[in-house]
Amino acid sequence: MVFVELLIFVAFIGLLLYKWSVYTFGYFSKRGVAHEKPTPVLGNIPWSVLMGKDSYIKHNIAQHLRLKRHKAYGVYNLRDPLYYLADPELIRQVGIKSFDNFANHRKGISDGPNETTLLSRSLLSLRDRRWKQMRGTLTPTFTSLKIRQMFELIQCCNVEAVDFLRRQSDGGSVELELKDFFTRYTNDVIATAAFGIQVNSFRDPNNEFFSLGQRISEFSFWGGLKVMLYILVPKLMKVLRVPVMDMNNVDYFRKLVFDAIECRKKQNIVRPDMIHLLLEAQRQLRADQEGSREGGSQEDSARFDDEDLLAQCLLFFTAGFETVATCLSFTCYELMMNPAVQDELYEEVLAVREALAERPLDYDTLMGMKYLDCVVSESLRKWPPAIVLDRMCASDFQLKDEEGEVVLSLRQDDLVHIPVVALHHDPDNFPDPEAFRPERFDEEHKHEIRPLTYLPFGVGQRMALMEVKALIFQLVLRHRLKPTDRTPRDMMDSIAGFRLMPRELFWCKLESRGSA
Repeated sequence: MVFVELLIFVAFIGLLLYKWSVYTFGYFSKRGVAHEKPTPVLGNIPWSVLMGKDSYIKHNIAQHLRLKRHKAYGVYNLRDPLYYLADPELIRQVGIKSFDNFANHRKGISDGPNETTLLSRSLLSLRDRRWKQMRGTLTPTFTSLKIRQMFELIQCCNVEAVDFLRRQSDGGSVELELKDFFTRYTNDVIATAAFGIQVNSFRDPNNEFFSLGQRISEFSFWGGLKVMLYILVPKLMKVLRVPVMDMNNVDYFRKLVFDAIECRKKQNIVRPDMIHLLLEAQRQLRADQEGSREGGSQEDSARFDDEDLLAQCLLFFTAGFETVATCLSFTCYELMMNPAVQDELYEEVLAVREALAERPLDYDTLMGMKYLDCVVSESLRKWPPAIVLDRMCASDFQLKDEEGEVVLSLRQDDLVHIPVVALHHDPDNFPDPEAFRPERFDEEHKHEIRPLTYLPFGVGQRMALMEVKALIFQLVLRHRLKPTDRTPRDMMDSIAGFRLMPRELFWCKLESRGSA
C-alpha cells in the first residue's frame, strides 16, 4: 500500500513538473509568431547541445535559415519565450531608432543575492536612468586618444609574448596551443592596462592573477547549472541566496583595486590605465556636481562611488579575459588554413616594418593597416565573440518592416534577441559565408554589406581591436603559421556546446621567418 501511495505521489509530482515545464509554450501561438515546436523543459534547445555534444552555433544558424523568411520569429530558451529578429530594419529600430525603449538587457543573473552591490552596478547590468547616467559618465573616458595612451602598456606585453615564442622555438619552429598562449597574453594586458600591476604569465605561469582569471572564465558544470537555474527559477535561486560568482574572487579584486587607488592618491602616481581613467571620470563627475550645486541646480545627480568603479573594473576583466583570446585564436586559425591570405598580410606587415625603419610600431600606424583590418573583420564575422545580443522591451512597442507593416507587437518586458552569428552566416548577407574572404571588408566591397547584418563586437571594441591587431602584427612578422596534425580541418564541426572552442583545441605550428 505504501509503495502504491509513493508511486502515486511521484506521478503527481512528475505531472506538476511537466505542466510547469510546458506552461509558457503557448506564448507564440497566441500571438501568431512563427516558431518551432518546443520540447518540455528544453524548449528549442536540443538536448545534444545542452550536454555539449553538438554545437549551439550550428543549431542557431540552421534555425535562423529555416525561419528567417518571417523577419522575426520565436524561440523558447528553456521555458523563456524570446523574439529573434532576422530583418535589418527591425534590428535598426531596436538598436538605433528606438534604442531608449530597448536599452536594458534581460533581468536575472547579475542581480543574484550577493551581486546586488557589485555585478549589478556594472554598465552591462544597470538599467533605465541609472544606465544612462553611468554611460554618460564613462563615454568621455574611453575616447580614441585615451585608448591610444594605453598602447605602450600593451606593447610591453607583446614583447614578452614574442620573447616567449623565441625561447620556445630557438630560431626554428614550435607547436603551440594558441588559446592558452593568447589567454596568458590577454591576462597580462588586463593586469597592466586595467589594474596597473606587472604580471608575466609566460615566465610565471601560475601567478595569482592568471589563476584567478582561469577560475572566473572556466565554464564548469556547476557554473553552467547555476546559470541555467537562474534562468529557469530566478526567484528561488535568490531566496536560496546562491551566488553566481565566488565572492572570494570578488574580494581579491576589491583589495587589488582599492589598494592601487590608495597608493596612487598617496604617492600622486599617474599611469595611463583603466583605474586612472575611471578615477578621472569619478573626479570629473564630482566636479560637475559641485558646479551644479553652486549654480542652484536641483537635478537628480548621477552616482559613481568606489563600488561603481570596482564594478566597471570587474566587468572589464570578465569581458576581456576570454573575448580577445578567442578572437586571436580564430584569427590565427584562419590564417594558417588560408596561406594565401597569410602571405598577403605578411606583405603588408613587412611594408609597414620597412616604412617604420628603426621606429617602434605606434597606435596610428597599426590601426591604419587596411588589410590587417580586413583580416580581423572577417575573422569576427565568422566567429563573433557575442553569438547573440539581447534587449528587453521597456514599454509596449510595434516593430514595423520597411513597408510600414507591423511585424511584432511587443509588450513590456518582452525579450528581443539579435542572432549575430546567424546573420553573419546567412548567405543573403554574406555570399559563401563559410569561406574566409577578407576582401569583403576592403574599400571596393565593404559598401555591399547590408547595414546591421555585421555586429561583431560589444563592450570595449577599441581596446580589444588594438590588442588583437598588435599581437597579430608581431606573430605574422616573425612566424609562418601552419596547421598541425591536431588542428581541426572543419572548425564548425569541431565546436561543441555553447563555447567557441574546438574539441581538439587550437594547435598551431609556428615556423620562424628568421630575418624579423
